[in-house]
Amino acid sequence: MTRNLTAIAGVMMCVGLAACSTPKDARELSQKTVEYGCGPGSDQPLTVQYTFQGDEPLAAKVIYQNQAVDLTRATTSNADMVGNTFRGNGYTWTTEKFTRENAGQVNGNMLTQETRQTVSGTNSSVGNVLVKDCKAQSVAS
Repeated sequence: MTRNLTAIAGVMMCVGLAACSTPKDARELSQKTVEYGCGPGSDQPLTVQYTFQGDEPLAAKVIYQNQAVDLTRATTSNADMVGNTFRGNGYTWTTEKFTRENAGQVNGNMLTQETRQTVSGTNSSVGNVLVKDCKAQSVAS
């Protein structure tokens, strides 16, 4: 009896793990985490956990200097003509164009934070660059 339960549990774990690895249809959600090295020496670490629906990126959780920021992919007008843009909570993360398949080989452009600035009496939003030139170093599913 114990042997049968152990075998059934093992089979169930294998089935469960297989279901988490690769989406079977375009509506399923999956995630990949990419580690980047940013800056001139690629020595500033940045981690991004991407959420995909099928092969398309939907969202990004950017972890930088022990702070996590949830961003959603901007798909309006021409936001994605050259690459992917993720926005939210006053931050913007831009990358080269990628899919679920090649997310670990595509570099990030920059992470910016919007701040309010008054110049000549005019209050406007300015994007401060936190990191740029981010090279993909490793990927995990």
